[in-house]
Amino acid sequence: MNDSVSQSLHVTHAVLSLDVGGLERIVLDLARIGVQRGDRVTVICLEKQGELAPIAQRFGAEIHCLDKPAGRHLEIIPKAASFLQRARPQIIHTHQIGPAWYLGQVAASFGIPLIHTEHGDPFARAKRLWNIAKLRWLYRQSSRWLRRFCCVSHPIAQTMRRFHTVPNSLLTVVPNGIRTDAPPQMPSRSQIRAQWSIPQDVPVIGTVGRLDEVKRQDLLIDAFARIAPDHPCHLLLVGDGPERNKLEQRSRSWGLESRIHFTGFQTQPEAFYRAMDIFALTSRSEGLPVSLLEAWSAEKPAVCTAVGGIPSILTHGVHGRLVPSGNVEAMANALRWCLQKPQKAMDMGRRGRAVVLAQYSLDHMADTYREHYLHAFHPKPDRGER
Repeated sequence: MNDSVSQSLHVTHAVLSLDVGGLERIVLDLARIGVQRGDRVTVICLEKQGELAPIAQRFGAEIHCLDKPAGRHLEIIPKAASFLQRARPQIIHTHQIGPAWYLGQVAASFGIPLIHTEHGDPFARAKRLWNIAKLRWLYRQSSRWLRRFCCVSHPIAQTMRRFHTVPNSLLTVVPNGIRTDAPPQMPSRSQIRAQWSIPQDVPVIGTVGRLDEVKRQDLLIDAFARIAPDHPCHLLLVGDGPERNKLEQRSRSWGLESRIHFTGFQTQPEAFYRAMDIFALTSRSEGLPVSLLEAWSAEKPAVCTAVGGIPSILTHGVHGRLVPSGNVEAMANALRWCLQKPQKAMDMGRRGRAVVLAQYSLDHMADTYREHYLHAFHPKPDRGER
């Protein structure tokens, strides 16, 4: 890291909340590494602090909440202005388009550079033409106040170009990065299995993420039900969310409640990869999933739906297996293949870790963002997307 990148800054990250999710964990990691490098780091939460906020406060980040109710509330803008006038950050880094819209005008009026990161493809989740039109307006309005619009994968950047939402000169790609060393005092594989009453000698298929409709864990449970009669495996779902009750009922309807384990919210979800033999991701929409990178870092083979940025980093048959989104049979067959060919599956996991070490480290991501922060202070002629 060069001297210019290492200079201390006051950075404000802006999110809807610090509830548990891949995006929020990226913000937490950026805040943590910023504090470690001597930055003053604040996190402004528009709606509520969320479950990860106490963790951020423990390592030295400041948390401020605007208590915005759900929906559009313009009275939040003066509250944001009051906070920014007091805090006077040097950079604002937004991680959802809502915070970018609410803070953009205010940041511009104070002369504070604003950088945005798009962590997913919002148009893939839009189900009606009206939703698409509203999104295009929101992104176009918000981009007027941005110095840089970062996307976590090339497919997301391509979507932004296709819908003409953001000027090409603002677009760049900054892939997610994760810690590749094991955090201290992390429980062992055997301890985690014992805690959740999982036998030590059976294969475990697992996933990590918010229990939300877009993640399609219902499809994973259905795929597991197809292979369970022939394999003594267990399924581990790490995380919590609005779909939990429905998913637990689904596991009971298959008669598999003793082999499907729901951990709920975990402060160290990355520890649970140790207990797994196969990582599965069944989302219908993704950016560049943190959970996939973490699974690879733990040398786990991955079976994922071919959505978002996943096919751009996971080569089928090399780092794992890709299946069509929404296809239960294809997911079951891919999981079955990994169970039947454990050595080949382990080799895929090791190749996945090599990819993470080479391209997706936390330090590399943090350094790249720092370069964008400094460029916002001293703009140079744009070179377009890198």
